[in-house]
Amino acid sequence: MAERKNNTGRGLIVASGLLILSKLKWLIALLKFSKFGGMIISLLISLGAYAVFFGWKFGVVLIYLLFIHEMGHLVAAKQKGIKTSPAVFIPFMGALIGMKEQPKDAATEAYLAYGGPLAGLISVVPAIILYHFTGQLIWALVIMLGAMLNLFNLFPISPLDGGRVVAVLSPHMWLLGLVGVLVFAYFFPSVILIFIIIFGFFSWWRRIREDYMMKTIDLQAEARRVLIEKIKELGKDLFYQYYTDEEGPMVNHVMKGFLTRQISEDQALIQDKLSRMKKWYIPFLQDKSRLLREKYLIQLQMNQLLFQIIEAIQGTEDISMQVAEQDHVIQQLRKQQDRINKYYHSTLRTKLIVFIAYILLAGALGALFVYGQSILNDYSFNTPFS
Repeated sequence: MAERKNNTGRGLIVASGLLILSKLKWLIALLKFSKFGGMIISLLISLGAYAVFFGWKFGVVLIYLLFIHEMGHLVAAKQKGIKTSPAVFIPFMGALIGMKEQPKDAATEAYLAYGGPLAGLISVVPAIILYHFTGQLIWALVIMLGAMLNLFNLFPISPLDGGRVVAVLSPHMWLLGLVGVLVFAYFFPSVILIFIIIFGFFSWWRRIREDYMMKTIDLQAEARRVLIEKIKELGKDLFYQYYTDEEGPMVNHVMKGFLTRQISEDQALIQDKLSRMKKWYIPFLQDKSRLLREKYLIQLQMNQLLFQIIEAIQGTEDISMQVAEQDHVIQQLRKQQDRINKYYHSTLRTKLIVFIAYILLAGALGALFVYGQSILNDYSFNTPFS
């Protein structure tokens, strides 16, 4: 009988929920098409998820802290003139904003990243005041949780905010952060920490391998330059100098066949060289051999491209078009090199300011965490915040 009553009660709750949802479906549809609709919907979903597992008070506290944190990033981005999308809340993962354009350098990225934890610090101030006047433990929870979340976010490892802040200082900071999170994950295992470690490792590795990347870009640019010279030579080799039709000089198809055969023979020689080389090399120690292999692979690509160009050429105007296209590719490669060279470059003054700001913020959040934790430790909890 009791079980039947429980089932009836659950049925009434479900039915009531469905009725409410049906009445609110127009509001959900409206939110979907509004600028901040996605943010509001994701916020409510996250709030509901946290409330189910941890109680509604804890859920509200967590959403408040995450919201203020993300607003800090949005304000910082607006100050730097970088367009962003509204925040999106992901249950048990946190929240994030999307940038519609990348920062021009690491110093700008550090400014954007710093805005989140700084806003997080500010979000704790009202809780300090309210606890002082009311003595309610919920405000101590806000202090402790807000400080803890933002302090953890300051860990010097990408993709956390701290990793993006210290990127302007040195890539070695990322390695320290990586080791720190590994130690933390050993004592407090978490799926989220595993993802952070994996992402952080590849970010650090990509950063310290930028010199090698620059050398491969040089190889690609040089290969394109050689390709341009070969394309220009096609103007002399592929067209009869004294035989023309209504569309201009006639294509020498015999020479086309000869040139493509030459390319095929060259490809075979390169493939033979590659077959005698290792496919894997020890980073740093065997970079010279790896670059040689990379050079051969690029030559294969350029030969294949030249083969396709020869097959496709129908008139002299195709020569100019292909030269212009390869020139454009070289320009893009040089721009990529320029971005890599300049992105992490900053003055000593900028590095000093970032370092001091980072230490001060981490220290303030650490002190607040200890303060909030000490308040909570003075009490024994028989019931959760719900």
